[in-house]
Amino acid sequence: MPPTLASASRFLFILACRASPASGFVLEPSLPLSPLALSPKSSRIATNGGSIPLSAVREATFGMGCFWEPAESLLKQPGVLATTVGYTGAPPNKPPPTYDSVCFGNDWVEAVRVAYDDELVSYNQLLDYFFQLQKPAYSRQYASIIFVNDATEAKDAKQWKKESVSSGKQERGDNLSYDVVDIESASPFFRAEEYHQRYWEKQRLRLLLGLTLIAGESGAYNEFFDGALGKVEIFGLSFESACGAFFFVSAAWLLLERLIARDVQELKQGDLITLAKQN
Repeated sequence: MPPTLASASRFLFILACRASPASGFVLEPSLPLSPLALSPKSSRIATNGGSIPLSAVREATFGMGCFWEPAESLLKQPGVLATTVGYTGAPPNKPPPTYDSVCFGNDWVEAVRVAYDDELVSYNQLLDYFFQLQKPAYSRQYASIIFVNDATEAKDAKQWKKESVSSGKQERGDNLSYDVVDIESASPFFRAEEYHQRYWEKQRLRLLLGLTLIAGESGAYNEFFDGALGKVEIFGLSFESACGAFFFVSAAWLLLERLIARDVQELKQGDLITLAKQN
């Protein structure tokens, strides 16, 4: 592959993976929202460990800073059944957001919506997870916020914060203060573009594939199978050039998808469980 094209490929790949959040490589299958499914024949959630009555499943929404990592980390906690990332917290009558309007505005908050089993994890324990795993910054977009659904949650969240502040306990190595946490009433929640969902899971796959293609472009596999791989041609291209071309097309697709994606949709309370059912 010509050096200029190879350099352009690497530049596009780095730009797509680091500067612009985007979905997986070409033909990457959609990843499920969560590791659960809703049983259509009963009022229970089916999971690998058994089933949970629907009455025990609740949802909560948190502003946790950049939502990519906290959404994945929360999903690993006991009792958490599903997560999705989106935008919320804007004043009434605002038009549906896009990632660009969130980044360049001052109305929307990047948020994580959680479905959890309140027989396995209490709301207060979920608030502890929220505080420990958040990555807030000093802007509205990345604010630390508990979005409460009703008066009971508001009372519990205020009591949790008051007790946490007064106790002086430190749950984090960076000594983040509980005072940074705000409590707001829940407002319309819009599920973010698909390329944001399970973002770091996709990033690890992209990185592995990208490194594999770069190695192929450099000739690292030419001696495989007694040198046969180095003689392979794909659509008239040498194996090295084919790896480089696929790398270039994949990186270009990442940027294109980032520019054209507008698949933001509003989620009502309970919709996360329904979305999980569909996946």
